[in-house]
Amino acid sequence: MKIELLQGSLPITENPGLDSTDPRLDEVATLSQEGQHAEAAALSEAMLADGVYDIRLICFFLFGYWLESGLASVLVLMQSLNNILLENWQAIGPENSRNRNLEKSLDWLFRQLLKKMQYEEGKKSALWQQWQAAASAVDMDEIVVAGESFNLGLKQQLDDKAATITAQWSKIEKWLFTFQELAKVRPDPELMPEEPDSVEDKQQIVEVAPMAGLSTGLLSIEISYPMALLLKKLAAFEQVLQDKKFPQAALLAEDINHSLATFDPKLYFPKLFETFVRLQVLNFEALTAYAEQQEDPQWLAMQEWLKVDIDSFIKH
Repeated sequence: MKIELLQGSLPITENPGLDSTDPRLDEVATLSQEGQHAEAAALSEAMLADGVYDIRLICFFLFGYWLESGLASVLVLMQSLNNILLENWQAIGPENSRNRNLEKSLDWLFRQLLKKMQYEEGKKSALWQQWQAAASAVDMDEIVVAGESFNLGLKQQLDDKAATITAQWSKIEKWLFTFQELAKVRPDPELMPEEPDSVEDKQQIVEVAPMAGLSTGLLSIEISYPMALLLKKLAAFEQVLQDKKFPQAALLAEDINHSLATFDPKLYFPKLFETFVRLQVLNFEALTAYAEQQEDPQWLAMQEWLKVDIDSFIKH
């Protein structure tokens, strides 16, 4: 598919887009509802080639383009949306309901993207295996930059109504972060040091992450891309304040506070919680057998013991 149709400068016409009663729009929507996304994208592409720049057609086309081009093409998809929002918004239709259709169409597009990603991941399908094999082609640095520009452009057009769409994009971004973590090649177990037996021994281990490590004094914890990005944003916040760039600082503060409000330690420090999560699953029945005892006085007393002296709690 010719993504070039959405790149560069787009011509501005008197009445851009399609009327809501146009049978061509109904045909594209019907194909999409029936799961024939490639066909819906092809019809949309033909109309875009004729200069009909309607945000609904654009989103049908972009989803088909992404399905055809692969996971990494989400970057080009976002760059194309940015070109529309930031450079060519007046060329986009339908003119009389542009913002409302932008909101609905982007919500549909991002839900379809995430749904497809999660579906293939859940099935561990052949397509999922292809994605994993080509994981290095997913440039998260560039995707994050494109996402930040998109959020700015969307806020300009939709103001308060942009929050729903930016939240949808955030879910896709987090899925991509996790995907890359899972796709990383793990070290050969035979080359790894033996697992220490005690908590004291584990405290002496120092893991060196490929990207960065967060030192606690006793332990260096391998951090994920989301955590590295958060640290980068914290440093950037300090820098722009020093430079008195208050609009950028306000935007960064909002973004950082959102990350903190939705902070999931397992996403930001996946290696730290990897063994904990795995052992919980493997011992699910044995652990849940105690669920009904958690209000008993003896259980509560054990909780207090754990709080004040974990070493003796483990030994006894």
